Amino acid sequence: MAIEDRDLQSIQEVRCLVREAKKAQREFCKFNTKLIDEIVKQLSLAALTEAESLAKMAVEETGFGKWQDKLTKNIVASEKLYNHIKDMKTIGIINEDKDRKIVEIGTPVGVIAALIPSTNPTSTVIYKALIALKSGNSIVFSPHPSAKKCILKTVEVLSKTAIRMGAPKGLISCISIPTIEGTNELMKHDDVSLILAT
Repeated sequence: MAIEDRDLQSIQEVRCLVREAKKAQREFCKFNTKLIDEIVKQLSLAALTEAESLAKMAVEETGFGKWQDKLTKNIVASEKLYNHIKDMKTIGIINEDKDRKIVEIGTPVGVIAALIPSTNPTSTVIYKALIALKSGNSIVFSPHPSAKKCILKTVEVLSKTAIRMGAPKGLISCISIPTIEGTNELMKHDDVSLILAT
């Protein structure tokens, strides 16, 4: 029997995405930091390559803003953000104070749920994907329905790049049937460790 109710389809999709994201994150967090950093770099470059087309797509779909401004935000979220975080220690020993015998250790949280607005959809996806992966996490996006196409396209660009670099499938994913019920399921899911809301 096929599920015809959009709300139920959305909830079921979320459960599948989170299950896959949890499995992917368990594998990904075993990657060495050099490989994780290289994957993040390639995500940044892929987003930068598509920055203009994603900016135009966002304006066309949502009717908000000017594509030139969206382009600037996409550049900031990819190239500028990458340059800011590339040398940050986020996993393993981050800081050590031998005198006080204190060691700070960065550990991934797991699956991150990320809510994406219609106002800056593509740049927000890029930004959140880069910081999630830099810290060893997987991420599941919940798109604003009025920006679904450009958000899904941005996630596709990033996900394909990550997989091409050896990351597990499901590390970066997005709800394709966005409903309030689906988003609620994502935010309340036991396997979601952190919510990034904008």
